[in-house]
Amino acid sequence: MTSSPAQANRASAKDARTRGRIIGLDGARGLSCLGVAVAHVTGHYSPHTAAATKVGLVGLSLVFFYVLSGFLLFLPYVRNLTEDRSTATLPSTKNFALHRIARILPGYLVIFLLVNFVFQVAYIQNPAYQHLGTEDGTGMITDPWQLLANLTLVQTYIPSYIQTGLNPSWSLTLEYAFYAVLPMLAALLFVVRRRTELRPFNIAVIGAMAFVVVGLVGRAFVPLVNAATGVTDPTLLEWGDNWAAVFSRSFLTNADNFAMGMLAAVVIVAMEHNAVKERLSGRVRLYSVLALLPMVVVAAGLTGLRSAYATTALGVLCALLILVIVAPLARGADSAIARWLDLPPVLYVGKVSLSAYLWHFPVMLLLGRWGVLAGDTLTGMLYNVVVVLVVTMLISTVTYYGVEKPIMNVARRYRHRWA
Repeated sequence: MTSSPAQANRASAKDARTRGRIIGLDGARGLSCLGVAVAHVTGHYSPHTAAATKVGLVGLSLVFFYVLSGFLLFLPYVRNLTEDRSTATLPSTKNFALHRIARILPGYLVIFLLVNFVFQVAYIQNPAYQHLGTEDGTGMITDPWQLLANLTLVQTYIPSYIQTGLNPSWSLTLEYAFYAVLPMLAALLFVVRRRTELRPFNIAVIGAMAFVVVGLVGRAFVPLVNAATGVTDPTLLEWGDNWAAVFSRSFLTNADNFAMGMLAAVVIVAMEHNAVKERLSGRVRLYSVLALLPMVVVAAGLTGLRSAYATTALGVLCALLILVIVAPLARGADSAIARWLDLPPVLYVGKVSLSAYLWHFPVMLLLGRWGVLAGDTLTGMLYNVVVVLVVTMLISTVTYYGVEKPIMNVARRYRHRWA
């Protein structure tokens, strides 16, 4: 049975809009990066003003990174999984590993080495014990084991080293944990695809739900782990040099955030394959928008209660935002939000977001050391944000074009050769 010209045109439009780079998502990543930077700058140098204005809440956009990783990295697995049984093959794990290493590690290593040995503003001691508005606890890491832990991004697993080095780099440890387990989960899903009669979309949902269970169960153990440490300070339980902080920063308690993006990927592929009824497919964005407000209320309530499940609600919220951006594209339609997020200035921030994410904290500390930043007033806070972001974007441009992009180009050549 052949498809009609109209059906062929719709399929072609879907391929053009959701295959390769999906417009809007790089820009959304960039805005999330700026949110994290703003939260750090305001919280460090204007803590009282930041608390009064609640501006620090924009730092919760960090969760979007995890959800977006789950969405983008699970997408090709779901697409291959939903092919005919005879042609459904596991995407190359070698290519996946090469791309993931090239995407993060070279840029991280260059920035860490510069911050540690040239600028000497890496954290030697855990910043949770340092005074806000100062560079206390920073310098040059010389202890060989601490240095090795930071170079290999395992410092977050060691209580005495957690939060040392580049302050935001703990999240890269979490990202790499996801990179390690995703291909293993995918391999199991393809075995199930070959050996059972389960529908491929059901198999994909089961895979994503496995990570949801890991995250929810892990969060359930947070109070027990906290009690076992004997630490009572909420900040130290999350960021201090103890096993509770290690556990709360691990994949075991954050797997559900990645899973929310994975579930969104299943929805998008189902729309691409017309596995969702046309009437429902056309309302995915509407339903996602309607669900945003109640999820904001839930997330705000859980955050106020300092619940371990607060970021679970934020993960759902981020997945809904991804659907708002991408759902029309999966139907071959236009998405004004995606086009706005793909405007050159916004897209540019997304391109250099990794460098900006890693640079903004040491840049902030250096500018504070040199007496450039202002005090704890509304005007001073706004001034600090502008100065730090401008300097961060300038230096991030250098490391993006000097390190990240050339390495990624080399990685792409090897990926094509292996393919």
